[in-house]
Amino acid sequence: MRHAPVLLAMCAAAAQIGCDRSANVGAGLAPPPAVAAPIASAAAPIAPAAAPIASAAAPIAPAAAPVAPAAAPDVPADAITLIAGGDVCLGKALGQELLRNPAHDPFAPVAALFAAADVRFVNLENQLSDQGGETQHSRQPLVFTGPPIGADALARAGISVVSLANNHMWDYGKGAFLETLGHLERVGVAYVGAGRTRLQAYAPAVIERRGFRVAVLAVTGIWNQGSLWQHPAREFVAAAERHGIAAAVRAARKQPGVDAVVVSYHGGTEYLDTPLPQARAVAAAAIDAGADAFLGHHPHVLQGIELRRGRPIFYSLGNFIMKVKRTGPAVELAMLARLRLRRGAPPVAEICPVRSEGVGTVPLAADPRRAETEAAFTARMRRVAAFVEGEPAIGPFAADGCAPLEEAAKAAPASPPKVAGPIR
Repeated sequence: MRHAPVLLAMCAAAAQIGCDRSANVGAGLAPPPAVAAPIASAAAPIAPAAAPIASAAAPIAPAAAPVAPAAAPDVPADAITLIAGGDVCLGKALGQELLRNPAHDPFAPVAALFAAADVRFVNLENQLSDQGGETQHSRQPLVFTGPPIGADALARAGISVVSLANNHMWDYGKGAFLETLGHLERVGVAYVGAGRTRLQAYAPAVIERRGFRVAVLAVTGIWNQGSLWQHPAREFVAAAERHGIAAAVRAARKQPGVDAVVVSYHGGTEYLDTPLPQARAVAAAAIDAGADAFLGHHPHVLQGIELRRGRPIFYSLGNFIMKVKRTGPAVELAMLARLRLRRGAPPVAEICPVRSEGVGTVPLAADPRRAETEAAFTARMRRVAAFVEGEPAIGPFAADGCAPLEEAAKAAPASPPKVAGPIR
């Protein structure tokens, strides 16, 4: 492969811990400028996502139960809605459920929120590979995979694009990694942050809806097998580095017709309330380079939100669909970020709380414990606001379970509902 010009850069030196292992960061080349790529296009908001940007040239099979696209409007949209969730694990117990019942839909509880969005994003925290019925290693519980049918579950839910830049993307090795790419291509779900070449791994997925194009980039600051910069997977998975992500954002901005850029970041320390210096540096670099939003995940708990240049930084969205080893409100609470991406203007941001229950999730609008969950979520966000700057105010929650974010000077935080008993 002929290498594009790259910036020589040092990784941020913050020490991190991920999945109970030491996370190593080191020196390496910043990613090359993102290459121009085909545009994934669909007119109907709930139509299955189009082919991945960083993928092989093989034809893509249509996703299961496609929705007939509506007629494209004559005038391109000035804005579209993107909804983003954090960590999704289709391995372990949920993987076994998918093997027992291939029609199982773990995303069914949030179908209404998904249907109202044009683009749907999650971090896919597992490979999708056939391990003879195994979805979790018998001796290494932190090694797991989703079954191939997991790709079909993503497609049925209308997931537009997934991030594969995370610390579990090499759990069963290179063969399972390549199998993951193939299964996503088979069902037509785009992926970002990984590819068959280094250039593909760092390239954006460009999703088009109604003439509006959003470029999605993804990187990871966590790797389970030592330093990603020194691991063979460095040629296939995108590593986080602030100068590199800034260069990638600027390159994405220059692609023809791109109206917005969103960055996904996997990093930080599990169960920690405060974002680490590396996460802050990567987020600031991304926004300053022109990104419209920054989506963080991996800590398995909610962290604070910042507004920088009017653009939201979500340091950790928490667990979307993932059963983790700890219990309690801090781990059970998470959120979806709903972004109204606008051409030439900062996005309008909302948050939609969700609560983990078993191996599934419960959105606030359908939560039988809504008042308690809303109060606990509000209390949690007030707590983590102490660790960030520029924390926006959270407006009142609407009937759909979502609340707007506004600059603190422009809106007063909503009063939490009163509930019986203490909030842990």
